[in-house]
Amino acid sequence: LTIDPAPLTVTADAKSKFTGTANPVFTGQYAGFVNGEDASVLTSPAVYTSVATVASPIGTYPIVPSGATALNYTITPVNGVLTVKAGAPTAVLFAGNTIYENQASGTLAGKLSSTSDDTQAIFTYSLVSGSGDTDNAAFRISGDQLLTTASLNYENKKVYSVLVRSTTQHGFSLDKSFTINLSDVNEIPTLDAIANLAICYTTGSQTIDLTGISSGPETGQNARITVTGSNAALLQSLTVSSASGFASGKETISYRIKNGASGISAITVTVKDNGGTDNGGVDTYSRTFVLTVNALPVVAISADKGADNNPNSTSVSKGETVVLTASGGSSYAWAVSNSAISGQNTASLTVRPRETTTYTVTVSNANGCTEQKSFTVTVLDDLEKIKATNILSPNGDGYNDKWIIDNIDFYPNNEVKIFDKSGRAVYSKKSYDNSWDGMLNGMPLSEGTYFYIIDFGKDRQKFKGFITIVREN
Repeated sequence: LTIDPAPLTVTADAKSKFTGTANPVFTGQYAGFVNGEDASVLTSPAVYTSVATVASPIGTYPIVPSGATALNYTITPVNGVLTVKAGAPTAVLFAGNTIYENQASGTLAGKLSSTSDDTQAIFTYSLVSGSGDTDNAAFRISGDQLLTTASLNYENKKVYSVLVRSTTQHGFSLDKSFTINLSDVNEIPTLDAIANLAICYTTGSQTIDLTGISSGPETGQNARITVTGSNAALLQSLTVSSASGFASGKETISYRIKNGASGISAITVTVKDNGGTDNGGVDTYSRTFVLTVNALPVVAISADKGADNNPNSTSVSKGETVVLTASGGSSYAWAVSNSAISGQNTASLTVRPRETTTYTVTVSNANGCTEQKSFTVTVLDDLEKIKATNILSPNGDGYNDKWIIDNIDFYPNNEVKIFDKSGRAVYSKKSYDNSWDGMLNGMPLSEGTYFYIIDFGKDRQKFKGFITIVREN
């Protein structure tokens, strides 16, 4: 009796893995045991091998059973299939962070994550070119974080688009575009710089124009403007044209100086919009400038003649020369006058008025502030300064060559007569002009004493006296 071994098959189980991973544990199934036997009767179990390795690319590979032996069985191996799969990312996700405009470069825009059928997949991220990469330059990736590369401006751009690639450690990738929404933040109002201002004291209301006023780049906002000063003793009033309302692009500060005050005040102009300060917003902006009010010169004028006891006038006899002296400044300019002799651009003005005259001086101080003051010289027509010399020595030496009557030039309606001892008229002239040189009909009069009469007209004092002619022998 011949008994043949029973046929037995060993079939490798189908398996799968992702590329870049180790092979799974291979297993198999036996078929054909008889008489209730099982794998325990095997002299040696099957061993399963495959040519696939960690580095094997995507594809199918045989799983080969071998080495199985058993008494009474003829064993036939049947190969299984090992499927190597890609393990690529199946999705790229972005958890966005609220990002406000004007935040610093490096602000976190959100975090990236990925999914894959390969539970062992490790993902790295990069920004790539392609559809949706419009704003890649505004962002960078650090690890799984999407960060800004600059401070972003809501008014310039509100929505940004980036294209992100997720790549596994085995080089499989998936691209996905994401939209980042920028949140608006109230930006600081604007106001142009205001130059420091120096003025001279004045009683009138003064104004300063303000420009460049706005609530910032946002539209639909309003701004109020206020103004304050640091020196309450200097300013009687300080207002701005929109103090009770909303500001436009140009406003005006109005101020008035307290009576006689001078000094310095820091003026602060503040613009405040209604955009609030949430999330780092700024709703207030101020500029400060310095207002300097310089005092005017305190001018006084005095005269070297006269005795009116009045700081603004004096009285002198016609023909007198008067020196008017101004004080209180560093430079002086007297108004033009026909009776001025000298000193028109100095503190002291020398005058010889024919009639009552008011003289005005403009005085400047070191700060360039000016003030005017007037002084009246009242001229008395009293003949007090009429005086004739009593010596005539016409020898050509320049002394007493002519008979001089002081201030006679201011009384042109005069008549002069000169007589010798016998009463004979030797000289007569109307409107005498200090020109007589002791001559009679072209001949010199002899030495001696002569009698003169100066007549200023009806009801006026007549001046009488003696003049002695002296000649060299």
